[in-house]
Amino acid sequence: ILRRVLTDDMNNIRATIDMIDNEGFHAAINALLGARRIYVLGIRSAMSLAQFLTYYLDYVCDNVMFVNGAVQDIYERMIRLGPEDVCIGISFPRYSTRTLDAMKYALSRGAQVIGITDGPMSPLAEASTECLTARTDMASFVDSLAAPLSLINALIVSVGLRRKEELSRHFAQLEEIWQQHHIYLEREKT
Repeated sequence: ILRRVLTDDMNNIRATIDMIDNEGFHAAINALLGARRIYVLGIRSAMSLAQFLTYYLDYVCDNVMFVNGAVQDIYERMIRLGPEDVCIGISFPRYSTRTLDAMKYALSRGAQVIGITDGPMSPLAEASTECLTARTDMASFVDSLAAPLSLINALIVSVGLRRKEELSRHFAQLEEIWQQHHIYLEREKT
């Protein structure tokens, strides 16, 4: 089972490489770099991907908001959404109706909407100004999120490279804070 699952994940990543839309990917990066606020929406199994994206994107961009509907209603969280903003919606089969409805709401508010889903036939594609796709074929009842996570990593790294100086300053400040407050274990000197 271990080899089968890892092989399936590798195949999903290979398929994602083959189907990626480079122009759409770069358009998504530009949208994120120009956004006043970024709303990252993920429900159910996509919640972990949305949380990961929010966590790391927040190092690079201001006003990144995680929207999952668990604590607050989605629309309450997105009430200030407007044309200067970007909404990223993440969902894979069996697509979340709440994610799709929230993406349509974002479009109606004039925001740019980036969908992260499994292909151009996904209902999220219609509700997106840019749609990034990643293969998620699964070997069992568990969603394979290796390829979507890899795509999200590429998105974060690309945005970070475009804001390299800001990111360096930010991490220098964070390193100081982390060291002062003993956030991480010190490496043993050998």
